[in-house]
Amino acid sequence: MSRFSRRSFLRRSAVLLPALAVPGWAMGFGQRVPRIGFLSGAVPSLVSAFETEIRKLGLVSGRNLLLEMRLSRPNTDDLAKHAAELAAMDLDLVVAGALPQALAVRTANPAMPMVIATCPGMVSNGFAQSLDHPGGIYTGIDELPPGVTARRMDLLNVVAPTHKRIALLSTTPGRGGHETQLADAEAAARRLGVAVKPYRAASFDELKSALNACAADGMEALLNFQGGLSLANRQLIVEFAAQRRLPAIYQSAFFVEAGGLMAWAPDQEEQYRIAARYAAKIIRGAKPGDLPVVYPPGYQLSVNTTAARTLGLTLPASLLAKATRVTG
Repeated sequence: MSRFSRRSFLRRSAVLLPALAVPGWAMGFGQRVPRIGFLSGAVPSLVSAFETEIRKLGLVSGRNLLLEMRLSRPNTDDLAKHAAELAAMDLDLVVAGALPQALAVRTANPAMPMVIATCPGMVSNGFAQSLDHPGGIYTGIDELPPGVTARRMDLLNVVAPTHKRIALLSTTPGRGGHETQLADAEAAARRLGVAVKPYRAASFDELKSALNACAADGMEALLNFQGGLSLANRQLIVEFAAQRRLPAIYQSAFFVEAGGLMAWAPDQEEQYRIAARYAAKIIRGAKPGDLPVVYPPGYQLSVNTTAARTLGLTLPASLLAKATRVTG
């Protein structure tokens, strides 16, 4: 995690934004300096990964780069406001942390080039014609490779084989991502002999309603789909699963850090580093549409043994041996 606290991180960001609001020619003595917009949720380690990688690539904000950062707080109208601000600027491109940010920027300015650090469905959401040859003005990382949802179903079945009613909590926005995950989960459910039911939410109030419906329906376990809304509210979801004694598997290791049982997830910090590399290539002349959309380099298993004990679960030794990270 980052060396600074969340509070100091947000305070630092608030100070940084006005300092960057200077003309692009001012640092280059008449020559325009490249300008990158950055729009993400306020997850310090992810933002830090991007900033550190950009500096490693020789791009220093305030020297040979103008970096316009906007960090959206959970469950506010920050996202639409920040997206509109960036969309109206004279930027070379925007780095969008996830699909919600990318959709908001595209709505505000369809002509703004983008690198998307995590997107479940680059093609289905219209950001790429194909993964190998995106075309157009967008590229990035597609965080929904084939088989990832089925793998999460299998792992959940390993730790909770007697739990037969599984809630599928989906906050995946846009097109295709939810549908792909649902189809994969339903196919895995038939193979495993369990029942699944989706609960979809697009706002904080809908998320709370979905969790209440999950409890009312007597669901026995939970699988969390990709989604920025759920990541932003991970503490709420993890606490709900603990209170209802639901074994759960999540989209991100951040849920495990928050006390969740386990996650089958990519290294999200690496995804932000990849986004930084793509951004550097673009401002140095590459076309976004020529940079292939990539899947995360790999997925890792994180488990929380304290959460397992609280749920009365015994984690198999074979599962623990496969885990990249064990906490608790």
